[in-house]
Amino acid sequence: MRVTSAILFLIAFTANLAAGSSAKKGLAGKKEDHLADTTKNNEDAFLFASNTTKNKSEELIFSRDALKKILEERKTTRFLLGRSKQMQPIEAWFFPGTSEKKALVIGGVHGTELSSTEVARTLIQKLLQGGKNCYNVVVIPCLFPDNAATAKENANAIGSTANIGRYSFSNAADPNRQMPSPGEPFDEESGKDHMGSEIERENQLLLRLINLFKPERIANIHAIRDTEHAGIYADPRTDRKSYALGFETDSSLAVEMALMIDKNGGYIPGNQLNKNPTALYYKDPIPVDRGNFQKRNFSGSTLTNNRGSGISLGTWASTAVSDAKDPSMNREAMRILTIEFPGYKRPVDYKDVKQKDYFNRQVEVYALAIEKIFLREYFVEESAMSETNVAANR
Repeated sequence: MRVTSAILFLIAFTANLAAGSSAKKGLAGKKEDHLADTTKNNEDAFLFASNTTKNKSEELIFSRDALKKILEERKTTRFLLGRSKQMQPIEAWFFPGTSEKKALVIGGVHGTELSSTEVARTLIQKLLQGGKNCYNVVVIPCLFPDNAATAKENANAIGSTANIGRYSFSNAADPNRQMPSPGEPFDEESGKDHMGSEIERENQLLLRLINLFKPERIANIHAIRDTEHAGIYADPRTDRKSYALGFETDSSLAVEMALMIDKNGGYIPGNQLNKNPTALYYKDPIPVDRGNFQKRNFSGSTLTNNRGSGISLGTWASTAVSDAKDPSMNREAMRILTIEFPGYKRPVDYKDVKQKDYFNRQVEVYALAIEKIFLREYFVEESAMSETNVAANR
């Protein structure tokens, strides 16, 4: 992609956002109901802007037809996933692959974890250079921009236990614990999660994208305060009844990425590469053999009123979905990796020059592993629909 074309495209996209922001400015701060109220019968919550053509950006409304067109055209596309509760744009990018396989990369689920957005944005810059990834991929650099903005406004608290910007409001549930029940599809009508609570707008936008895009694999970029647990971890895939489908290839993909990070000077102790390489997060239940019932971790951060408990994206995505009422919602278990970057701060947040350089390198190599391993032809998923009912006769 030529630099001039990219610059013209970004200018055009910014102009589009500016034009729409004045009309929506008065809506900021107002109480909103769940997403279905605003997009249930109107899919214009998703505004796509294609790559520059003759110095003009084409705009497409996100729908099944629009998504089909994007996948058929296979052009690099920057688009607006939707708007946050405070009407900030939630940016996303589509990059074509060499196969029909699809992947999703997400940053900024927790606003405090600013380094996760840096990894995602660095990945975007790498992909803009025209790499040949196997997977057609959508990259969301910051899913919760409001929360990230709050964290940036409190720069001295970044990385502290104050967690300023992690949650959307004082009694909000953990953003990573707002998923539907395992084996169940996202219900846009109710907008409720496994706990019966309303799913935040940003997560509803994400879930709707997953419903339509149906990626085979997901990389969810987080960051971790205790850097000794920095690593790449896999959730074991199961059928809709939580019976294991096998963990070997999920684990192998995560370890392969960790090895690349380590080889290029990255800090990734959580995978224990020098001892017994693992893709198991230290708080998660041990993966079981195929055909056995897989326990899950339904508890996250310790918060009042069980706000830290619920279903994570890792658990929901890695469980196959079967909906007898609407078979179009059915999907196989998705391969999902959780990337825990060492520390919450962006390189720019460090005062020491050596620390800036060190963490710039960490961001670079973590993004490199996503580009060169996760999006390439490693442990490519085969259709497992026949395997998603291993417990059907139990």
